[in-house]
Amino acid sequence: MEITIVGSGTVVPLLARRQSCVVVEIGGETLVFDLGSGAVRGMLRAGLDPFAVDRIFLTHFHPDHTVDIVPLMFAMKYGAETERERPLTLYGPEPFESFFGKISEVWGEWMLGDYLAGVTQLPHDCPYPLELPDARLSWAPVRHRPESIAYRIKGEGGAFVYTGDTEYTPSVVQLAEGAHTLLIECSFPDDSPVPGHLTPGGVARIASEAGVGRVVLTHVYPPADTLDLVSEVGRGFSGEVLLAEDGTKFTV
Repeated sequence: MEITIVGSGTVVPLLARRQSCVVVEIGGETLVFDLGSGAVRGMLRAGLDPFAVDRIFLTHFHPDHTVDIVPLMFAMKYGAETERERPLTLYGPEPFESFFGKISEVWGEWMLGDYLAGVTQLPHDCPYPLELPDARLSWAPVRHRPESIAYRIKGEGGAFVYTGDTEYTPSVVQLAEGAHTLLIECSFPDDSPVPGHLTPGGVARIASEAGVGRVVLTHVYPPADTLDLVSEVGRGFSGEVLLAEDGTKFTV
């Protein structure tokens, strides 16, 4: 499982950090988790082909996690040198069908093509894993927006978990239990927490309780970006800690 952090930033515009986007390559497929502003160009910068995306998974509907779904699909319909033949499937938490329907009312003429294989709305609680080529995907609700969920991909090399935006919640601990790598937001300092988001102390608590092997910190707001976040998380978690940058790649 090859993972690329395309966007490690937040709603705050920064040259160094695009908005949230993660690409997972596994089983011959390219999976994208969240598509914030700059994601499409970020894929190119990271050496990834936006036209090769097979599945898109959204954690919630805030613009800094979804807005580039329009330019990506617009490019797929009109910007490729050859007509797209591989199918594209979209997934998102309930009420994703309504959310995507509203986008389609505005942009659908220019972004919807025959290549769109389906739009799948995921219930907040995972009734059964989704079987993918060489992988199994599950999810769980988190505390951020009412629709917010986190994802877990289990492959031969272990499990990878991406939280999206969340504060501490037992469902994240359960989803991440025993994971090889936990890609987790670390938005604000411990002395200035914001509801719906995590601080280094909250990250350490989740990682320790879940018994994960490696933590990768993302969705970093400027106040947290001035800290030594690796050391801050390391005070409460004994495993490996990495700070994501745009273009960071790792394997599970």
